[in-house]
Amino acid sequence: MKLNPIPEKLYGADNYMELESKDVRLSVCKINDFIETLGDASISLIYSYEEEHKNLDEKFLNIIRRIHIRHALIDLNNCFDILLQIPWFHYRIWKEYNTNGKYYNSRYHKGDIIRNNQGWVEKVENSCSYIRVTKYLKDSNDPKLKEFYRELTMFNDEFRFNSNKKVQIRAIANQLKHRHNIKLKEFHEPTKLTLNVNGNDINFEEKNLVPVIRSKFYDKDTNLDCGEIVIRYEDDLNIDINYNSGEVFYGKDIINLQSLFSFDELLSEMVEYTNSIILLYEKLYDALKDNIQINPMTKEPKITKVTEYNLDNYFKNNVEISKEQNG
Repeated sequence: MKLNPIPEKLYGADNYMELESKDVRLSVCKINDFIETLGDASISLIYSYEEEHKNLDEKFLNIIRRIHIRHALIDLNNCFDILLQIPWFHYRIWKEYNTNGKYYNSRYHKGDIIRNNQGWVEKVENSCSYIRVTKYLKDSNDPKLKEFYRELTMFNDEFRFNSNKKVQIRAIANQLKHRHNIKLKEFHEPTKLTLNVNGNDINFEEKNLVPVIRSKFYDKDTNLDCGEIVIRYEDDLNIDINYNSGEVFYGKDIINLQSLFSFDELLSEMVEYTNSIILLYEKLYDALKDNIQINPMTKEPKITKVTEYNLDNYFKNNVEISKEQNG
């Protein structure tokens, strides 16, 4: 794995000069939020690799890796949303969606946002979206913003809405948030089906056979025929329960092999995503940097002491854990 260097945070937002028609200090806050979240994602990404953990039982190792990879996925997805908020605040794009703004649309308008009113910053954050930001960038006359627009849309098409990619960070993060937990191949244990036929045990997987077994089932009190159970084995056990009333319960509804991801699949995509979003941020920062100036009323902070921490002491466990300890 090779990650691009994480950009350095900017000095405290209060040290920067505000410019008319822009909100520089708020955009600096968002820059630092982006860098911190990206740093958290990168730490989780690093500790998702097997070689970072020694002498661990395989099952326990997979549990540790799964915890880190979940955090990396969620933080990487959040990075994109925070990145959009940087120009959204800096150029006050949100004002163009107020009444009399360039992009005002009465159909979708939920009320004007007034600067410096109670809770206005949170309202601006909540109103930010990819479509709104890109509409402004596309219409900009600034060549650097135009270039950022092109890079942003390319990133969106490549990493966020790319049907050719099995692993899509946005889709998996939303899955974790709204629908179900992440499904990893390393935790999936297919049912082994062996049947005794004429006194011989047959392993259908080894024989590359697909057995289908149909059996009626009955009401235990009335002995009336209720329906049919269909057992099918192909890659995994699949059981359909069909009632005579017409109601059907398909086994495929609970077994979706397409939603299974391996550690390697996820890590490969996340490294590429991380490196690309760093380059995307650098394009944006290049467009903003001339506006980000130290306030002449404050002194530029000087770092006189740097404290280093070894995260391995916290995230690594080099004590061998036996299979017996893991149950």
